[in-house]
Amino acid sequence: MTITAPSFFQRKRCAACLLLAAVLFWAGNVVVARAFSNDLPPLWLTLGRWACASLLLCPLAASALRQQYKLLWQQRWHLLWLAATGIAANNALIYMGVARAGVTSAAALQTLTPVWIVLLSALRQRLPLRTWAGVMLAMCGAVLIAVHGDLGDIRQAIAGSGTLWLLAASLCWAGYTLGVVRLPGQLDPGALLATQAVLDSLLLLPLALWLEPQGLNSTLSRADWLALAYLALFPSVLAYAFYRRGADRLGATFAGNCMNLMPPMSALLSMIFLGEHLQTFHVIGFAAIMAGLALGSSRPLTLPWRMQLAQRG
Repeated sequence: MTITAPSFFQRKRCAACLLLAAVLFWAGNVVVARAFSNDLPPLWLTLGRWACASLLLCPLAASALRQQYKLLWQQRWHLLWLAATGIAANNALIYMGVARAGVTSAAALQTLTPVWIVLLSALRQRLPLRTWAGVMLAMCGAVLIAVHGDLGDIRQAIAGSGTLWLLAASLCWAGYTLGVVRLPGQLDPGALLATQAVLDSLLLLPLALWLEPQGLNSTLSRADWLALAYLALFPSVLAYAFYRRGADRLGATFAGNCMNLMPPMSALLSMIFLGEHLQTFHVIGFAAIMAGLALGSSRPLTLPWRMQLAQRG
């Protein structure tokens, strides 16, 4: 008689480890961006990340790209829009914000994406009072993090902290999330990610040359190249592959809930590698955001893995 239970639990454990590794890689994304913000301008850092990632992704997805090029071409304008907002703008804005706001604040504010989704959905449907209460609670938590716990001069604190960039990044990601579900379901995830990486590189190059011309004069050190290699390989390629496999095995709800581990992971990494400190306002603000999300939804605000896979980070 063959007992299959151990192998079953081993597969479940392996899938959970893949999900945790994916979240860890995405948490490391903002830590690396913060660490090298003085060496690599945000647009050039985003460009370098996705240009290198496209060199890795295109050969891996070559077969799917050949099979689905007609379908991809039919969706070219929609893909271009999604690439511009969901990855290029989202990543560049995160890198711009994390240079000022710090890793812990940046990671915590990215959890506002479901709140933006709710607000955007309110344009088309009426939301219950409970949902609005949850949105307000989450926004209060975000404001507390944005002003670093000092409510004295909210406008000046937010304007000078990089928070506006981070809020805009989460808003871009919310718009991307709502737009990506309109893509045909038969699109291969690898082909989609490779296509977006190439489009991101093409979109970011003229912007970087125009808005950050000083990047052309930058001399990259060995550490800079290693940082780009990390960003291209781990959060841009392996994290997506691991997340997809884990979501397929354990379900989208479990995988989506694992994303809530990214802020504490980012905070831990920033304390280890950057010397940042977890403040009381970080804990209270993050708790308010999570409580607001729970209050505003009768069920967990999780999304299918196909809707979550373009960034995280």
